[in-house]
Amino acid sequence: MTDDKRGGALLRGLRVLEFVCSSRAGFGVSEIARLTGIEKGNVHRILKTLESVGYVSQHAETRKYRGEAEVLALARAALGGMDIIAAARQPMMVISEETGESVHLAQRTRRGGVYVAQKRQPGRITIETEIGAHPIIHATATGKALTAFDEFSQIEDLIQNPMTAFTEKTITSVAEFQADLARVRERGYAIDDEELTPDVRCVAAPIFDFFGAVIGCVGISGPASRMSDERLGVMGSRVRDAADAITQTLGGRPPHRVDVPPAHLQ
Repeated sequence: MTDDKRGGALLRGLRVLEFVCSSRAGFGVSEIARLTGIEKGNVHRILKTLESVGYVSQHAETRKYRGEAEVLALARAALGGMDIIAAARQPMMVISEETGESVHLAQRTRRGGVYVAQKRQPGRITIETEIGAHPIIHATATGKALTAFDEFSQIEDLIQNPMTAFTEKTITSVAEFQADLARVRERGYAIDDEELTPDVRCVAAPIFDFFGAVIGCVGISGPASRMSDERLGVMGSRVRDAADAITQTLGGRPPHRVDVPPAHLQ
């Protein structure tokens, strides 16, 4: 068998696998052949091979094929080798240069999160983030962005009880905190309105993996004197776009969301 033929067989197999995994309902052999242009006999052989290694399965009644857990395991293994810092480096640099503010990156951990990278503009007074520090979940945009898409029962183990008031603007009510997290999910970014440190405002947006789980976030911090309500909204949209770009670089998919203003600042 020539290399061209081997390559053609591999590409046909990948094409069939991608097609089967594109729908939860699955596809029949004839349907796949018709939509992909691959000969029906080849489609059948490919599916039986994929079924033998656990990548697809056939429904006993409908006879349709659909993707199985082995595909997800393969995807997770591939994504696990990707470096979120490397993926975020260019977007962080662009945002920092465009805004003139400090940009930081955090990764999700069992304890909530940890700051892993920062980009600052030389010769300009900016807010410094300590690499290796853990964000306060209820009082930082980073903490909110990292946890907003979790079940609240998971977050309860991460927040302080009672929630410490660092400034007069810190959220200390569970109900208010839950409402704030709902706004994060709606608009796609979180806000720290001088909730941890007086005269410091921040925005942060989550980065998602292939399975829709938050694996990190990118954020902007700046003095309140430069971060007006209007500019905060602009910064939020900008950092959300950057987080979405990083998500896509890592093979993840951001959730559907609506474009709404930072309502609690109005």
